This record gives sequence, C-alpha cells and structure tokens, in this order.
Amino acid sequence: MALVALGIFSGEAVAQTASLPQRHIIQIEAFAFQPTQINVSPGDTIVWVNNDIVPHFLNVAEGQWQSPVLEEGQSWELMVDQAGRYDYICVFHPTMTGAFATK
Repeated sequence: MALVALGIFSGEAVAQTASLPQRHIIQIEAFAFQPTQINVSPGDTIVWVNNDIVPHFLNVAEGQWQSPVLEEGQSWELMVDQAGRYDYICVFHPTMTGAFATK
C-alpha cells in the first residue's frame, strides 16, 4: 500500500515506462520483409537486417530516407521522429514492399 502512495505503481509511472523508445527489427529474408507492417512510436528505432545473399537498397517514404546498399549480414537503422504512415520498397527488387506507421 505504501508503494502506491509513493507513486511507484501509479498510472504516471506506468505511462513513463510505456513511452520509452523501442527497437523494432525487420528481417530481410527470401526477398521479403518480415514483418511487412509494424506500428511504432515517435522516438523508436527500426532496424532492417539483410539475411539474403543478395544486396538490398531501401527507399522509404518516396526518398525521404534511403539506406545504403545492404550486403548480406548488414543492417540499417532509422529513428522515427515524425508521425505518419511510411511505405518502403527495395529499389533493386520492387516487389519487396513494407510499411510502418506511428501509433
């Protein structure tokens, strides 16, 4: 009971914990993004990891962000700082598409 009075388990403390930045991993495997769609919060980081034996090159939000060419085993990180929905594509393999949206 004393812990509640001190605010340790209050809603405010839980809300602060819930808003900590998160890392989201998107695997590139078999010429596909896994998962293909995710929800993130501003301040979160998305990491794309290329597990294919061929290179991939991501174009996010119609060129707003672009990865370097990702060779096998390489990754690229993007910190999401703007609200919205963002589609992305592999420039080398245009059938590979995905999206992320802020909550």
